Amino acid sequence: VALKTEDLSDDVLSTIDKAVPSPIVFQLTFGDRVRFCAAYKRPSEADVLKNVIAAYFSSDWQPAAEPLPALPLVLDLAALYEEMLRRVLPMARRDGESIADHVERAIQLRAKERVCRDLEARLQRERQFNRKVEINAAIRAAKTQLKELATS
Repeated sequence: VALKTEDLSDDVLSTIDKAVPSPIVFQLTFGDRVRFCAAYKRPSEADVLKNVIAAYFSSDWQPAAEPLPALPLVLDLAALYEEMLRRVLPMARRDGESIADHVERAIQLRAKERVCRDLEARLQRERQFNRKVEINAAIRAAKTQLKELATS
């Protein structure tokens, strides 16, 4: 997908993903840079004809002149999609972790990062010392949980 601006809404990717039943890894290009985006797509438990799309994950921007990474050596397309999706996830895979669990952990990691940002912003706005102490304790707890989620 050739972009006219650097940012692309996940809604655009979601619309394309919903129209195509098979898994997709998007290659986004902007100027002389490229990045990859993908979401974990699985069949719906309620309706076999529909897919459930998790959050979108993307790699960092890379120079387009740089050679593309080699495709992983796998036996089927489902395994190829899983390995390509794992490449754009923000943290390493744990031993024996399924792709569904890995994606769920990545989603939890994003949520915990958002909680940390919100707490830090709240700390900056707070004036009372006793509330600052409580917020600092919450930040430390959230960062500990964040570290646990990020480690493999």
